[in-house]
Amino acid sequence: MTMILNGLHRTMLWLCAALAITIIAALSVQITSRYVFNAPVHMTDNIAEISLIWMTFLGAAVVYREGGHVGLDLMASRVSPPVQKILRIVLHAMVIAVLAYVLTQVRQLQPLMSRLEFGTIPKGPLTSKFMLVLLPFGLGAGTTILFALEAIWTELRGGKAEASA
Repeated sequence: MTMILNGLHRTMLWLCAALAITIIAALSVQITSRYVFNAPVHMTDNIAEISLIWMTFLGAAVVYREGGHVGLDLMASRVSPPVQKILRIVLHAMVIAVLAYVLTQVRQLQPLMSRLEFGTIPKGPLTSKFMLVLLPFGLGAGTTILFALEAIWTELRGGKAEASA
């Protein structure tokens, strides 16, 4: 199972890197075409915006597995190692609970989504609000839940988390 999660982690990391390169390229084309050639290219801002949305949600899962989110260890550093282990398990369980709850409430977002506008992005199946917000959020949250379950399993087994890039 760890090999599958390592592969998923690596794939998401590469996808986030590709999305970052896409953002840089799209905005570079926009700046160059606008200020050098005085002929702006349409859709470059939209490509950057869509890439940023996907990179945000997928990247959050990658960073979660790597333990890179900001955290306070003030309380954990003052207790014994067995209590630290319990605190880590409880925190991972809380992440799972919150994300699972939010995923069950996604249907409640539909009325809010009707008011959401994405600039000049043309309407189509690949640019629906589902593809632009709900799907990347769902994939990021679902993957984070998988990584949190892996972290709990690793804590219970007494090993170290393996977040290989």
